[in-house]
Amino acid sequence: MTRTQKQITLARATRPLETTVALVAHYSKGSYYIFENNEIWYIGLGTHASLTFDAQGQTATTTGSDGHSESTAITGSPTDLIREFVSEYSSHGKIFGQVGFNYSARCSGQAFESGQWPMLSLIVPSVGVIIERSKVTITGDDDEDIRRVSEKIKSILEAELAEDIALSSPVEGKINLNVDAQTYQTRVANAIADISEAKYTKAIPSRKVPLDFRVDMLATLLHGRRANNPARTFSFNHDGIQATGFSPEVLLSINGDKAYTEALAGTQLSNSSKASLDPFNNKLHDDIKEVAEHVIAIKGSIRRLSKLCEPDSIAIKDFMKVMPRGSVQHLHSHVCGNLKPGCDGWDALPGLIANITVPGLPGDGNSDAMKSFEPDPRDLYCGAVLMLDEGSKLFDATLVLRTVFQDDSRQWLQAGAGVTINSKPEREYAETCEKLGSVAPFVVPASKQV
Repeated sequence: MTRTQKQITLARATRPLETTVALVAHYSKGSYYIFENNEIWYIGLGTHASLTFDAQGQTATTTGSDGHSESTAITGSPTDLIREFVSEYSSHGKIFGQVGFNYSARCSGQAFESGQWPMLSLIVPSVGVIIERSKVTITGDDDEDIRRVSEKIKSILEAELAEDIALSSPVEGKINLNVDAQTYQTRVANAIADISEAKYTKAIPSRKVPLDFRVDMLATLLHGRRANNPARTFSFNHDGIQATGFSPEVLLSINGDKAYTEALAGTQLSNSSKASLDPFNNKLHDDIKEVAEHVIAIKGSIRRLSKLCEPDSIAIKDFMKVMPRGSVQHLHSHVCGNLKPGCDGWDALPGLIANITVPGLPGDGNSDAMKSFEPDPRDLYCGAVLMLDEGSKLFDATLVLRTVFQDDSRQWLQAGAGVTINSKPEREYAETCEKLGSVAPFVVPASKQV
């Protein structure tokens, strides 16, 4: 589908985060996506078209710009429907979306227990905005839509509202992270027992922390981003589901014919006596369990990327670099390669998602292993939020961790810990608390407005 994009360019934004929050707050009752990479904020407002898979991965629903929806059974490969949708709207600029954890199992034909959220949703926004320090760009195909958005941004910039956003208070200390400690430690012990029997080599059990209040996602984004240095930041509201996250790890990024993923495993508190950014003096490198966990993650990343890239081109950069991510530090390695002809991000994404929780187990083994240490089905946790631009061959998917989730009836935090043969249940439980510390102190109740 071809269209002529209209574009308006405005003066620079001195505070891109604050300008983003002020703008989206004006449109927050409708669909929106926010995706940040290196302090450049990409925003999608409204819905021009969308593609949604139900939670079971059985039905795909496409909604066009005229509001007409059409549902079809997913009988073949899900990626065929996705590529068709993306191709149809390739001239519409950025496409945003989320891919749930169960998408991997669906693509490989595994049995899985479905969650409540859509397995996948992609939206083509009505208006796209890019906010960076040097300029603000607004694009769309409707003159009136982009005019209204540009006028709103002008009012923010000219009145310096971005400097004067009223800061609401997070609920620091009011979220009890110490829930289900014994239950979680038992699940970790079960995973360790399975590993000792060589059923798998690593697992990442997660636990949920329910919240007893509705969350103001944009205020949480504002406070949380100021306190974190994520690989990517995201926030979205679409079809009754919301999430705001400060992702520590890029799952898959493709720009042109270059692709990379990140292996991020091995964790310690940023404020511990052992913490240091000195590559020659950091106790993470001396921790056998954390190093072993990281090596397993690297091997999985290489194996999955080999499905997408020329084998001889795959390389590891920044090997075991200590990377600060909010309240914790991680061991980080950058695994990259050159795309094979005819391959795209959809070829590798299912395997990369599967690699996160039980690396190295193909087929039903992954699903069966999870049943022993993960009692509840996952929705978006450990899935991906992504931004696509078919025209510029951009595919950017970030891992959904350090995130607050909300739907019509629930709101929660969720975190996991990497379990290996050297793990101790008490320590892995403590690690989940440390990771939750990147988000929990900055969650703002919905009654308090930005």
